[in-house]
This record gives sequence, structure tokens and C-alpha cells, in this order.
Amino acid sequence: MAELNFQGFGGIHIAGSAFGSPEDPPVLLLPPSGQTKEFWYGSAAALANAGRYAICIDMRGHGDSGHSPEGNYDLESYSADLQVVLAGLPSRAFVVAAGLGALIAIQAIGDGAPNLVSGMALMDANIWVDQAVAKRMGDSMRSRISSFSDPEKVVAAIAAAYPAEPRPELTERILSAYKRGADGSLVWRGDARVLSSDRDMSDMEKSLTDAASKIATPVTLIRGSLNETVTGETVLRLQSLIKGAEVAEVEGAGHYAAIDREDAFNSILLDFLERKAPRQPLQYISGSEPRILRDALGCFGTGVTIVTTIDDEGNPLGLTANSFTSVSLDPPLVLFSLAKSSANLATFEKVGRFAINVLHIGQQPAAWRFTQRDVDRFEGVDWAVHEEGGSPILAGSLASFDCSTHAIHDGGDHLIFVGKVNHAWFEPHRDPLLYFRGRFQRLHFA
Repeated sequence: MAELNFQGFGGIHIAGSAFGSPEDPPVLLLPPSGQTKEFWYGSAAALANAGRYAICIDMRGHGDSGHSPEGNYDLESYSADLQVVLAGLPSRAFVVAAGLGALIAIQAIGDGAPNLVSGMALMDANIWVDQAVAKRMGDSMRSRISSFSDPEKVVAAIAAAYPAEPRPELTERILSAYKRGADGSLVWRGDARVLSSDRDMSDMEKSLTDAASKIATPVTLIRGSLNETVTGETVLRLQSLIKGAEVAEVEGAGHYAAIDREDAFNSILLDFLERKAPRQPLQYISGSEPRILRDALGCFGTGVTIVTTIDDEGNPLGLTANSFTSVSLDPPLVLFSLAKSSANLATFEKVGRFAINVLHIGQQPAAWRFTQRDVDRFEGVDWAVHEEGGSPILAGSLASFDCSTHAIHDGGDHLIFVGKVNHAWFEPHRDPLLYFRGRFQRLHFA
């Protein structure tokens, strides 16, 4: 098992644990509300044994993940976290989620991130929660804020949400959401505001219904056969919204079927994965999902650059890019491409100059900084213009090319800027910063 760290929406730290090889197809697992990433460790191990890269994460305010300073623990914040994490993975992930995690997945994928996943398995997903049930679940959540002297009392507090269903079994994975206090008592591992906040399901119902109806990826809806709050009728109602969704039941289980009847749950999950998201090379055909093409292009490792210029008012502009390549030695031409959606596009078109700064491994923080919005990207960065009419050259770069714009060509959703190199500098004794499969990499010598 390897510990991972992600950044969620607004920079919130999202903690993860990974099982298996990063070279295998990723599966991202979200626990139900009040539980932590350890909830899924049994399924994650089974997924790894089946040739998948299983990543269990703590939602914001849970377990080892960061707390929201403003107390933002609404569905929108959770789903934004999921979208950011999925977008940062090297290839499309299959999502496994339970309870609130399942609602987060529905919102995130149906409302804005359809190309980020290869499929979903949703356990105990219920958009239409009765208000009396919602109150009982809220009371159960709030009771978990207390410290517990006896592990059985933790289970009793959880079971109070579902009194007519089989009592969850006392396991290490249930208790992993708690830590021992100084006095030996068990205390919930997270921000107390998560458990104390009320969720008005009526406010979320329309948003979730709309999102569910937009999901086009393969989905299986799983419930325990004895689950009385997520009934068979409820699952069929959700199935009618999600085109092509399958339904499966874990016999003899209520809530927490994923750990109380782990073998049965894993069997359903792995069967669906092999049928709907098999371990075989993905194929892009013109007109299919752009994410597949992006992932294929990401198999070509590149260097990393920061492209800079000066606007008409003398302000430096810069952005991180890996679309740099040489074109010609005579005349000396290079190129990079810039998205037509970029806020900096008009300036680069107008000023007629730019510099390409090729980064070394020590400049990864700068590479990250020059991707951020609403920050002064040049703050704390040592740079200079080496002659009048030149562009910012970043000190210490592996190489820098000061260019005047030679030509601009249309390139689909990008413009291609060809530059004539006027000056070049390089430092041959550093190793390059690389970009491969959606991540910064370092050079490894054979």
C-alpha cells in the first residue's frame, strides 16, 4: 500500500491510499459519509489482485484529508473535489462509491465531468430520502461526535440510523474512522462540522436528478437486499434515470454490505468491471471521447516549459506548457501552441514576441505556480529581460529561447505560435523536468 496526496477544489488536501501498480487501470473509491478511506481496503486489495490500481480517498473533513476553513461540506464542494482529483489522474478511472460518496459521484460525473470516468459502481445510492429517515440519519451522525469508551457503542451509534436493518459488524475498518484520545476513548477522525451539519435532501433532489439523467457511462447500482432505506423500488427509479444502468443485490445485507458481505460485493464489482471496463488498450475513434485521445497523447513524454511575454503596459505574462518543439535550424524556428480559451491569447497574438524557458527538475514549483489562476505568477521568481523588446527569461532555466513571432497558424482549439529565435541560453549540467501521463516526472538513467 502507498500513501497518496491530492489537491481538491480550492487547494483542499485530499488523502489517499493506493493498492496495486500505477501502471494498471485506476479505480477510485469513495466511502460513505462518516467513514474513511480504510472502509474500502478489502475491496481495494481484491481490485489490485485483479490487475487494477485501487485508490481509496478520504473526503474533505474526513480522516487524513484537510478541513475546509469555511466549513464547506455541501454536495457541490465534495463533487468539485472529485472532479479535480479525477482530472489529475493519468487516465480515466472507474469510480466505486457508497452512500454520500455515491451521490457525490452522480453529481460530479453527471454535471460536468462525463469524460473523466470509464464507469461507476454505486452502493446505496438514494436521491429521494424521506425526511423522517433523513432526520434519523442526521441524529446518528451527530451522536458520532461524542467520544466512546467502548467500540460496541460506536457500532450502536452507526446502527441507530438504520434500526430495522442488520447491525453492522464490529470490524477494524468500521473503527478506523476513529482514533484513540489521550484518555483511551475513541474519537471521530475528522472535522466535527461534517457530522453536525444538516443536509436538506429536498434541495439536492433536483440537482441530483438532473445529473443522473446526464450520465452516459456504464453504471451498476448495488444494494443490500435487507436495506430498508434504499429499497428495490428506489434503485429501479434511479435506474430509469441512468441510461443502461444495471442493478445488483447483495443477499442478506443492509447498509455496509460492502464490508459485511465483502466477498459477495467484490464478486459483483469485479464481474461488472471485466464486462464493462475490461483491461485492454483504450481506442480513440474520431468523434469519441476527447479524454481518451488526451490520455493517448499523454503517453508521449515531453519536457516542461514556461512561455513568457510582456504586455503593452510592461507587465510580464507567463504560463506552463509542454507543447514546445523545434521546427528549423535555418532559419532558427521553434513553436508552441496556446489554447484559444486562454485569457492570455490576445496578448500573445498582439505583442509579437515570446520566450520559451525549458525547466529543470528543481523548477517544478514554478511549473505548478504558472498553472494557477488568481495569483501573481512571477512573485518570488527571478527573471529579467535581456534586451529591449525581449521577453522574460527565468533565471536558472535549463534553456531559454528569446523569440520574435514568425507566424501564427490555426490549430483547431489552439493557435500555433512559430517563433524566430533571436537569442538562446542553456545550462548543460542539469536534468530536465519531464511530463508524462499527466504528471511531472524525473529522468531515470538505465
